[in-house]
Amino acid sequence: MNDHRNSRTIVYLLIAIGFAVMFASTAIKGIYQVYFVQLAEHYGQGRAQFAWSGGLFMLATGVMSPLVGALSDRVGPLRTSAIGAFVAGIACVSVAVWHQSLVFFSAAFGVVGAFGLAAMTFVPMGILVDRLFEERKKGLAYAVVTNGTAIGFIVLSPMWIWLQPQASWIAVFGAVGIALALPMTAALWLVSRWEPSSGPARGAQTHKQDASAWSVVQHDSVFYVLAVGFFGCGATMAFIDVHLLAHWQDQGVPRLEMAFAMSILGVLELLSGIASGMLALRFDKHRLLALFYAMRSLSMLLLLAPWLGILPFAILFGASYLGTVILTSMFCFERYGSQIKGKVFGLLFLVHQVGAFLTVQLGAWSFESSRSYVHTIMGLALLTLVSAVCSWFGLRGSGPLPTSSDRSVRPVRPNVETNG
Repeated sequence: MNDHRNSRTIVYLLIAIGFAVMFASTAIKGIYQVYFVQLAEHYGQGRAQFAWSGGLFMLATGVMSPLVGALSDRVGPLRTSAIGAFVAGIACVSVAVWHQSLVFFSAAFGVVGAFGLAAMTFVPMGILVDRLFEERKKGLAYAVVTNGTAIGFIVLSPMWIWLQPQASWIAVFGAVGIALALPMTAALWLVSRWEPSSGPARGAQTHKQDASAWSVVQHDSVFYVLAVGFFGCGATMAFIDVHLLAHWQDQGVPRLEMAFAMSILGVLELLSGIASGMLALRFDKHRLLALFYAMRSLSMLLLLAPWLGILPFAILFGASYLGTVILTSMFCFERYGSQIKGKVFGLLFLVHQVGAFLTVQLGAWSFESSRSYVHTIMGLALLTLVSAVCSWFGLRGSGPLPTSSDRSVRPVRPNVETNG
């Protein structure tokens, strides 16, 4: 009995640690987001020119995601996150110390920091949850862990906005870097000895070991449906991470109102994360995912209606924020089995970050040419509408990836007669 209680206590502790890691990771993007205009001015660049550093960061995060997935499968998700926290911390400290060169900033923050963020967020945390919980409970558990990002929006984003006129970006980058590289890294490495070893969690379906991430990319149509949707997810998230505050500043939105809207976005993100995990237990996941993408599309259109204020956007976007990530991860983990899900989810995150990269750069070019983000916002609204349609029709009936014996009987494609 005591062993059972101790085991359950360790599971809850590991979930709390995963939550804390996701919370801390928001600082990496948050300080760049808030200091974006000042960073561009510091390096003597326009927004379009400096946005390359943010675009590189987004793209490198995606490129690193499959590597992070493989590393998590090999050494464990918490050790991977410890490595990521140390690397991200060093990146932030280094750009604060050597801040004369834009090339150095782009390489250190845009590439090294990107690996750190990838190693602290969705891919390793998904693998951690998958090792700790049986199939039915994974969605809700993953929602709890990833809601660390929501609390980051609620707590840290207003703090950075408040701090921005009072502290230089150099001081803030240095302080964040030290916090990540020392206490965060040490704590994660110490607790990593409690995480379970690799292998399917209790109650998980065991797949024959005849599949690989490459075979999924070659043959599985469901992977491409998920990828199309996740591309739109990454594109819209990147707009929030890099261009949203600049867009509001251009519209003359007061600083206090921006901070309040970001907190509201975080609150709704928190609620949507929990809600998506619970709703996935009762309703068809492909319909839920399509609904979240449709909400995302409508929220982008609200940015084109300034007379409504910024709160309607914050509420609707926040309500859709984590649902797309959680449901995509659930589709991925249920379909691809314990041996390759980290790699496949990493590949999906690569597609996610390609969308982010394009939004960062194209958004900056759009602003430079028209002094407005209107065209970018309209494009993102259309893109997420396409994601909704693809999820509704393309994911119906998708289940575990068929094994080789199954494929000899039928092709790998969704069974559209099963659901919907």
